[in-house]
Amino acid sequence: RMEIYWEPQKAAFCGVHAVNNLLQGPWYTEWDFSKIALALTEDERKIMAEKGTESKDYLVFMAKDSTHVDESGNFSIEVIKRAITNVGLTITSLNHPKMNKAKENPQNEIAYICNFENHWQAIRKIGGVWYNLNSISKNGPHTISDLYLGAFLQQLQFEKYSIFVIKGSLPNPVQEKGNGMHIKASDISNKGTKGIKAPQDKKSTVDKELEKAIAMSLENSGSSARKTEDEQLRQALALSTNQASRKNEKESEQDEDLRRAIEMSMSQ
Repeated sequence: RMEIYWEPQKAAFCGVHAVNNLLQGPWYTEWDFSKIALALTEDERKIMAEKGTESKDYLVFMAKDSTHVDESGNFSIEVIKRAITNVGLTITSLNHPKMNKAKENPQNEIAYICNFENHWQAIRKIGGVWYNLNSISKNGPHTISDLYLGAFLQQLQFEKYSIFVIKGSLPNPVQEKGNGMHIKASDISNKGTKGIKAPQDKKSTVDKELEKAIAMSLENSGSSARKTEDEQLRQALALSTNQASRKNEKESEQDEDLRRAIEMSMSQ
């Protein structure tokens, strides 16, 4: 039987979920994304250093927080792109002139990844069927017909989403569960997934500390370029563990406003 991998929302890591849903397996964790963010920041620091470490531009750059992850754990588009290209795929804006064929016949592509403000979601063809793998969907993944796909993407653009076309050879699905679930394809329809409801995030307190730790790790990379990525990540992990151990985990409901923000993407 064919199964669909889907990660429901956890904290503010929708970028991680979107990429894993796109790749159909737990390819990345939030820590993997933080490593990518650190590497991007270091690449930028090296470029700025070429102008001189005493230059105004360099000093301003070093004084700023990282632009690749915020304190809530939202990662930049550059991090998303690097994660996707690292597995041999390409990611290109649907508005790029080279993507005219994708605009004309979107059903002929293999996948899309979409962004609105801080939210990311993946749309992928699996076994000849299109699936919306939105991590904040209350009813899990749902199918999209070839006929409706074009209108669906147009509606997302009308709602101010940025849409990116994924090209290349998608990797084989990974059977490990990770932070997601494997759902029988026969249980998924255009209305959602039979018997599936996104679980409540029961570790919100720990996740918040983890988000702060990642942000602090990136901030430290700007103030002390001599530190290695591993040192920064170890410090962030230690901070997250120590802070989380002093707090009780509290159950929390997912952000209703966030889920309503893309209500359109869950209805046909």
